[in-house]
Amino acid sequence: MAKNAARSKKAQASGKKSELNNEKASVKESAPKKKRDVLYQIVTKKDSGVIKAYITFTYRVLHPSVSARLIIYGLIVGLPGIFFFKDLFWRIFFTGIGAALILLGFFRQYISLWITKRNDPDYKSGVEFTYIFTDADAEFLKGDEVFSRLDKYKDITNFYYDDAYYYLAIKSRDFFVIPKSAFTIGDAKEFEEFIYKKSKLTCRWIPDSFKGRMQKRRAERAIASDEMKKM
Repeated sequence: MAKNAARSKKAQASGKKSELNNEKASVKESAPKKKRDVLYQIVTKKDSGVIKAYITFTYRVLHPSVSARLIIYGLIVGLPGIFFFKDLFWRIFFTGIGAALILLGFFRQYISLWITKRNDPDYKSGVEFTYIFTDADAEFLKGDEVFSRLDKYKDITNFYYDDAYYYLAIKSRDFFVIPKSAFTIGDAKEFEEFIYKKSKLTCRWIPDSFKGRMQKRRAERAIASDEMKKM
C-alpha cells in the first residue's frame, strides 16, 4: 500500500511537471516575435518609369559614350552615300545604314524600353516589390517572398541618385531602382545620409538635363586639375 501511494505521488508530481512544461511552451508559442524597427520602406512596381530609369542609368553610367559613337558612325557611313557615290543603289544603301545608326543613337533607350515591356514578366504581372531597411540590414521582397538580402551595409558597392530615383548595387550583383516617391516609411531626403553613415559610400549624382551633365563634367575637370597641381 505504501509503495502504491508513493508511486501515485510520483505520477502526480510528474503530471504537474509536464503540465507546467506544456504551459511554458504554449506561452512561448503565443508570445509575439520581436519585430525589427523598420527605418525605411519602399513599395514599388516595375512600371515604365522604373524600367526607363534603369535603362537610362546603364546608358549614362555603364556605357556613357555609346550613343555618341553610334551617331558618329552613322555620319561616317552615311556621308559617302550622299557625296561620293553616284550609283543610286550605293547611295541609298550607305545613306540608309547611316540614318539607321543615327536614329539608334538618339532613340536606343526607347527601343530598349519597348522590348523590355514586351518581355518582362514582372512588368506584365504588376507584382509589388517591397524594400525594407533596418538599422542593421535590409531585405528585398517580391510579393511576399524575400528574393535578396543585405546582411551588412558594407556590402553596398555603388550608390547613385538623380532627381527622381536612387540606384543601389550590392555585392550579390543585385541592383535596385528606388523611386523617391515610393517611400512608405522614412523620408526619402534622409535616405542618402543614412546609407552614407552605414556604408561610408558617397551617393553620386547623375544629372538629368544636358546643362547638369555639362556642370558635372566641368566640376570633374576642375577636381582633376586640382589633383594634378597638388602632385
